[in-house]
Amino acid sequence: MAALAPLASGDPEQVGRYRLAGRLGQGGMGRVYLARSPSGRMVAVKVVRAVLADDPGFRRRFVREVEAARLVTGFFTAAVVDAAPEGRPAWLATEYVPGLSLADALAEHGAWPEPSVRQLGAALAEALEAIHRAGVVHRDLKPSNVLLAADGPRVIDFGISVAAEDTLFTETGVVIGTPGFIPPEQLRGEKTGPPADVFALGAVLAYAAAGIGPFGSGAGHAVNYRVMHEEPDLGGLPTGLAAVTARCLAKNPDHRPAIPELLKELAQVPGNRPDGHFTEADWLPGPVADAIAHIHAAPLPDAAAPAAQEERATLDLAPSTALPTTAPPAAEPSDESPAAPPLPSGPRRLARRRVLAGLAVTATLAIVTTTALLNGFGRGDDDKPGSTPNVKPKVKQLWSRPLDGGLTLGAVADGAVYLSSGTRGTLRALDARDGSRLWQRQAEGDSTNVASASGGTLYYLSGRSLYAADADSGETRWKAKSILTVPATLDGAAYSVIVGFLMAQDLGTGKILWTYYLGEGSAEGEFAVAGSTAYAHADQELSAVNTATGKKRWTFEADSALITAPAVAGGTVYCGGRNGTLYAVDARTGKEVWRRGFDGKLWNPRIASGADTPVVADGVVYFENDAYVSAFDADTGKPLWRHRQDTDEIDTLSVAVGTVYFTNETGTLYALDARSGRPKWQENLTTSSTQWRPYIVNGTVYFEDGDRLRAVSLVN
Repeated sequence: MAALAPLASGDPEQVGRYRLAGRLGQGGMGRVYLARSPSGRMVAVKVVRAVLADDPGFRRRFVREVEAARLVTGFFTAAVVDAAPEGRPAWLATEYVPGLSLADALAEHGAWPEPSVRQLGAALAEALEAIHRAGVVHRDLKPSNVLLAADGPRVIDFGISVAAEDTLFTETGVVIGTPGFIPPEQLRGEKTGPPADVFALGAVLAYAAAGIGPFGSGAGHAVNYRVMHEEPDLGGLPTGLAAVTARCLAKNPDHRPAIPELLKELAQVPGNRPDGHFTEADWLPGPVADAIAHIHAAPLPDAAAPAAQEERATLDLAPSTALPTTAPPAAEPSDESPAAPPLPSGPRRLARRRVLAGLAVTATLAIVTTTALLNGFGRGDDDKPGSTPNVKPKVKQLWSRPLDGGLTLGAVADGAVYLSSGTRGTLRALDARDGSRLWQRQAEGDSTNVASASGGTLYYLSGRSLYAADADSGETRWKAKSILTVPATLDGAAYSVIVGFLMAQDLGTGKILWTYYLGEGSAEGEFAVAGSTAYAHADQELSAVNTATGKKRWTFEADSALITAPAVAGGTVYCGGRNGTLYAVDARTGKEVWRRGFDGKLWNPRIASGADTPVVADGVVYFENDAYVSAFDADTGKPLWRHRQDTDEIDTLSVAVGTVYFTNETGTLYALDARSGRPKWQENLTTSSTQWRPYIVNGTVYFEDGDRLRAVSLVN
């Protein structure tokens, strides 16, 4: 089983009749959870993102693809066992395979010997045969879509992603897929069929045998160019395996072998293994077989306890805190492109890594470029849990207002609080000082969500459009068709990460200005824009992209997958890794400045929920990982202190006036001394058991408390 993250406060407890037990991962289409059926059988449940499920065209295509996928039966496919393609949310459940993905196995244990590759290839060919027999074309066969088990591999996600791709990119000209596994005819925009899957199979076999794709690595457009115009590099493959792989990778789809022919040839395994060898684990390389055996031996988690239901939202994504301030200028990379102004500050709708996608860009810059507010620091706590301090919290309620008509908190900026109703299309602005109403308008469309507010403009999504409204009156200024998921805006463009691409879209016309392929492992919201550069990551690679041209400035390779939005301050980019490492990278050159590993005694990277965006203030970087808060010198990475709170995890982190604030999912606000990391006080601010949505702006906490919106001041 891949690293299983626990459910977070924004996750549902149950989908359909399946009780969720943890997170398996996420992709462009939605999140994947491990769940139990009523009888106790484990399944993988994929919940479709709301931005897709709200589109009628997607619904029709998704229903069609799910019906086709249900017809696929075979030993080496992960069967669709249940689905609600027309549900709210839309979801499907597939057979759960407790094992590694081929991508993870190759990354951790290296290339495979020829017998294992041939047996893998024969099984994948048989899987494709079953998929094609049902009238489905996979279109996205790649190592991460192959799960490895002792009794053979399983192909997942066959056909299902097509509905999402058609919905998002019909009018953009973007080719979806993973460079190196996309056949030439798909890159040319031609209709694809079963031969496209044969091409991808050949690329998978070459990757498994050599540890690198047959068309090399690097920028996506460069790999795609080699697919179109160059021959594959198969020099590292045994002669017989190279021959069959080369035929699969033929430029002309008519010249590729048929699946039955491939199956017959690949099944000729050196050593004359008897039939039924997939009943034995030794078809796998030894280290991979050992890893899978270890996974099988591990106990499966229980489903979420019923008592947790009140504390866990259904499928709404919660915001986090923000500190909009005047941002110091970021150091510019060397480039001839014109400089853009700093990204307008504003709150971010985040809780942990549960992103209402795209808005994290605005928030990242708002938080990490906080002006100098701290005065010195000292060395402090260790792995001992923080105790409840004997100090009375200095908090005072400023005002409380009812949340009528389904209104929710959307943004706090420039002295105003902005609310929206996702079902009624209402927009409302309140005075941040006393909660009095400034204005209320009916937005265009029924489904309305505030994205951000900055520079006198309120941005919100309604239907398939992005709207810009006058922040003082709510009057619409313009709208643009948007395929982006709540984008962040800067200098006439909107930016977002979706389906592995970093994109820029013209706010006036809706035109896609450019796309930059990040790769597998990218996550919505985990990017930042500063000056004329956008910073985003996929898996272990952090990229800097020119916002004027969409061209790469540099890439940085980390030792583990990067999991936080980048933070940019003082000419340095800070980003956290899954293994707990905090990286500091020169914003101009992409060279590593320093790194600091994380060695919390009770912290386990395999089950960690992930870190939050680093916060930079007055030469100190504050980094949060699960229930830990650490402080480092921003220039040298020298550890200053570390605090472990006695809670399962921390949801948000912010710094102001010598105090580090963080929250948990139950509504408790904690305060630490920024100099030492020692606890100052803690206070539960909510009176209800529902999920709270805090923003911390200029010393005031704004949050939802049941059916009311409250504002509480913080006095240090």
